[in-house]
Amino acid sequence: MVVSGSFRALRGQRAQAMLVATLLLGPTGSALQAQETAAEVMRFAAEMAKRGSWREARFRWETAARLDPGNPKILNNLGVAHEALGQVALARESYARALAGAAGNTIIATNRQRAQRFWAQVEQRGDGDVPTYDLAGVQPGDPEGVGAKPHKGKSFKVTVKLPVPARLDLTGKPRLLVASFLTDESDLLDVNREFVRFLRSEYHKHTVLDVLEVTPAPAVPEQTLDDLIENREFWKYLGREYSADVIVSGIMKYDRRDSSGFRDVDVVSPSTGQKVRQSQFVEQEQFSYELDVIFMDGATGTLLFRDRLQRSVLYRGTQNDPITAFFELSDTIAPDLLAIVESRTREDVRFVFKK
Repeated sequence: MVVSGSFRALRGQRAQAMLVATLLLGPTGSALQAQETAAEVMRFAAEMAKRGSWREARFRWETAARLDPGNPKILNNLGVAHEALGQVALARESYARALAGAAGNTIIATNRQRAQRFWAQVEQRGDGDVPTYDLAGVQPGDPEGVGAKPHKGKSFKVTVKLPVPARLDLTGKPRLLVASFLTDESDLLDVNREFVRFLRSEYHKHTVLDVLEVTPAPAVPEQTLDDLIENREFWKYLGREYSADVIVSGIMKYDRRDSSGFRDVDVVSPSTGQKVRQSQFVEQEQFSYELDVIFMDGATGTLLFRDRLQRSVLYRGTQNDPITAFFELSDTIAPDLLAIVESRTREDVRFVFKK
């Protein structure tokens, strides 16, 4: 049955009216009615969650929680809403309280486990403290949600867009200079020039930073990365020379190697038409991409952020275009580079109870 928007609104008003009536009844005889009203509010909130209206859903679940305190299903749903709105600490608290009230519920346990893993990965990438959880005695569903099958008619799976903050806070530091990257000599392409162009373009298109157009990019001393980081006077010089708040540089390695060899491949038998596995010699090349990137403060010359990123790709044959491979690998690494300076959203799966 299709529920119209006006009917949903009417049902929400009814829930609010019942809430007032419940509160007026006082403690005697009102507990059952309060639970029934909480269930009605939960159903309405679930509809809001399906639409992605997380603020509305959170408000409704908070109302339901006041009517039915300690209800683990309501607390679970609040945890999901808090996550969707970037309130990670509140989400952790809600999941912990939900699991304490229903330790055997695989859906709640799975939600908490997925949240624990997701935010731990985010915090590890951001060098933050990763909290630990005691899940002893809990038998949660599969971390991917496969083992936590929703109860038909009582819960549903939802894909949540979780807001992830930038790994480096550049508030008040809007002017970004992309300096040269130290690279090995390569006959494949001018790695430094192409990577500087790519990085400058990505930050210009996808961030609010004022990316300085300095061509050619300022050269950096031929030093190890650690010595380069300690060379504060050099970074302060670049900051003064180009009025740069932040300077990005590092070491870039790009290489191609022959990865040909015998591989097990599936072939169709000409006599039977069936697939059979055979060992065949396959010619292929591997292109590898290694990047040590540093962000330096233009005023103090100190290190703001450091990371190491790696990618590789295999191509059939031995005459592949190194430029095409380079930009394909660059495209795969771009989200990680943008995530350093720009907040973004990542999708993950959670389970929400309807009632």
